[in-house]
Amino acid sequence: MRTGISIPLAINDLSNLELLSARERTTRVYGLLRVILNVPVESRTAVLSEMTLTIDRHPCRESIRSTLRDFRSHYSYVRVISEAGLPDEAFLVRELVTRAVRHLLPVDEVEGDLYVLMDSLNVKESDGRWVASLPDSLIASWADTFRPSTFSILASCKILALRATSVALSRDLIAFTDDEDITKSSFFHLPAMVEHVIRHPEDFHLWEKQRAACETQLQTVNQSLSERGSSANLIFRVRLLRSLLGRIHQVISLERPDSDARKLAVTVLHGFASQRRLRTVMGASTRRLARSVVERTGRAGKHYIAQNAQQWGVMGLGAVLAGIITSFTALFKYSLAEMIHAPLLLAVAHSLNYVVSFLLMQAGGFLLASKMPAVTAATLVDAMEDPAKDHMASLQAICKTQFIVTISNLIGAVPASIAIDRIINAVRGHPFLPEAAAEHGIHMLFPHKSMTILFAITTGVFLWLSSLATGWTANYLALHRMASAISKSLRIRAKLGPERAAKLSHWVRNHAPGSVGYIVLGFLLGAVPIMFELFGIPLEVRHVTLAAASLGYALDASRLYGQLRWQDAVLAFSGIAIVGVLNIVTSFVLSFLLAVRARNIGEAQSRRFLREVGLELLAHPFSFLLPSGSNRPSAT
Repeated sequence: MRTGISIPLAINDLSNLELLSARERTTRVYGLLRVILNVPVESRTAVLSEMTLTIDRHPCRESIRSTLRDFRSHYSYVRVISEAGLPDEAFLVRELVTRAVRHLLPVDEVEGDLYVLMDSLNVKESDGRWVASLPDSLIASWADTFRPSTFSILASCKILALRATSVALSRDLIAFTDDEDITKSSFFHLPAMVEHVIRHPEDFHLWEKQRAACETQLQTVNQSLSERGSSANLIFRVRLLRSLLGRIHQVISLERPDSDARKLAVTVLHGFASQRRLRTVMGASTRRLARSVVERTGRAGKHYIAQNAQQWGVMGLGAVLAGIITSFTALFKYSLAEMIHAPLLLAVAHSLNYVVSFLLMQAGGFLLASKMPAVTAATLVDAMEDPAKDHMASLQAICKTQFIVTISNLIGAVPASIAIDRIINAVRGHPFLPEAAAEHGIHMLFPHKSMTILFAITTGVFLWLSSLATGWTANYLALHRMASAISKSLRIRAKLGPERAAKLSHWVRNHAPGSVGYIVLGFLLGAVPIMFELFGIPLEVRHVTLAAASLGYALDASRLYGQLRWQDAVLAFSGIAIVGVLNIVTSFVLSFLLAVRARNIGEAQSRRFLREVGLELLAHPFSFLLPSGSNRPSAT
């Protein structure tokens, strides 16, 4: 058999190791493993068969096998069995840091244990699949050499069980079970049960019963997380516990007559292949958290969709009032920029200006068009996930409401800004903006002569980030039952009284998430551009309602100065239209993609939906804009 690999030479390195140091012996065994793994997978089985045959024919075959057994016993299996592929930490962030550090810090493989040695081999997923495909005869020829001892099995299982018990009995996980009595937890007696079953394999059925009870407890925790809100750390620990239970089951099964050690070997190899990757540990935990955040955001989105003429009227009026508030926001923005020159103070002042305005809108129930897309996207994906809902009608209702609110914001912002400027002109004798500032305020919105398009997309990203803050806050408050805790807290009730405690609870439940989102948005719009400017990177806010209000001041000032050209006004208003579209589309698309991924909506279903939208848009374009143009009932 010709493989191109010098197997006899590698085997001879193991045949006479008695006079060598422990470091040299380990180095040669490591070299043999490296030789095997360097062979392409498609040829590796033939190489291993040739190596096995060479050892069996070698005069020192017993010494070689003994060397490998001594190597295995000296470098204990315990850590390999109990840690390979399992997270080192019980908290997600710590685990991410640990895995990142592994890529950077060097280790002495020879002085370390077998775990360190195996980890340094850079095993791949294909190596695990290769071991799974090996012939039974080849596996049997190596079984006695590498079979874990009873002591290794017992020690590994006890370590795994003790770790599972420590994680499962943490206070925050126990709080999610039906009974908070720690001693009644299925994990409380897990270490003792595991040791008993290993010493008495005939009682294996007791382990199966105990494992089923532990899985049931984890299902209870999962159900509670689904109902109350998710935490990446809690999800990470539930997954860790499931992995620990699965590993214990594999190791305990080795003591049974019908055991298959190959399954454990494949699991260990897959573990070594994946344990350095950050994506492996982040994927499921963050996806589950994202789903919970999206669900909370989607619940808020239902309040931003009008279903009839009365709701359109109410939302439109609220949007006009929001536009009027924004006209004052633009006024203070110009004033602050003129009064404050220190970048840090200006960033704080602008941020507070935006935050106060947004919170006034929140308190009054007034709608801001740019805030809607990120929350309504989650509602649309919810309709896509439910076959009983008409997702096309949902999208049409979202678009109609968005159009009405956007136009109403502009109707409130532009005339209010012009009216305020006329009042200032009557009092001071000149418009609010100087002539040069007014000209700049118009020209900066020209789509073809400024960076308006890029700035509008960036602002859309800010709007999306603020929606994440809203959803995350709602998830956090639900997870910790904050509203209920406030209303029932004896300490808070004693200080505030029952009625005020109830009002505070109501505010936390219904308004706190939106307020946090507005605060985040305020600081993103007010502080981030100035921070970029400090590094010489030009970045400006292009928020549709705020830009419209600012344009109102600029247009009125230019008209009063006698410098207004109607073609400039047309170009500026076209810039406002582009800003509005990009703000809304960017925020909506990002939220839609996140919601689709978090809810595991298939790519085929998403593409089919987009095709349906395209066809409907071509056939009935006004059904997405005007309430009277809909040819089907709206539904969410």
